[in-house]
Amino acid sequence: MNSTIENFPSVEILLSDSNRKQCIERLKNIKLPQRELNETNKTRAAVLIPLCLVKEELSLLYTLRKADLKRHSGQVSFPGGMEDSTDSSLEYTALRETEEELSIPKEEIKLWGSGSIYVGKEFSVLPVVGYLGDIDVKKLKPNPNEVDVVFSIPLKHFCDPINCRSTQFRYQNQTYVLPVYINAQYRVWGITALITHILLVSLLPKHYKHKLHLIKPVLSKVSV
Repeated sequence: MNSTIENFPSVEILLSDSNRKQCIERLKNIKLPQRELNETNKTRAAVLIPLCLVKEELSLLYTLRKADLKRHSGQVSFPGGMEDSTDSSLEYTALRETEEELSIPKEEIKLWGSGSIYVGKEFSVLPVVGYLGDIDVKKLKPNPNEVDVVFSIPLKHFCDPINCRSTQFRYQNQTYVLPVYINAQYRVWGITALITHILLVSLLPKHYKHKLHLIKPVLSKVSV
């Protein structure tokens, strides 16, 4: 058995007040790769990183978005969406969107805190951490207009290197490396994988060992 999984901390330790505070402090200190703020991406959004107990294992809850949506159709994501003018804060945006997508009342979500805003290509997003308590995924009632599937992945899954990969791409002369998580019900990639990564780094610094390394291209001189 992988040693990081064998010595995995208990649910009580992970959910303790001291660990929660340390997690949010680390999360706030992580600086995400940023694009320049412009007219396209200045729109603000928030996502909830939903921690929950599933069959007595601390897990993360994900959604598979409907294939006919205008934005991010058919993608694995955390519940969330664009800020409304009536929202009191981006944290409220994350809670409101979670209730709209998964029918989980805002009042039943224990808000832990939030990280730093990530400025992406289309919008700026704030990751917000919340605890949902004990969840039976099969009994959830997702919004059929937005969500195709709801599924969970235990935190232990991410701490096994066999389930962790990375992908590298270029955008506007910048090279980015993002994590990819495999061997679960669905592959987790893109901004959702990046937000998953920073949560795991913050919550499980001694057990989550996946590193994102930039691989430089091999250049060879060829005579023609």
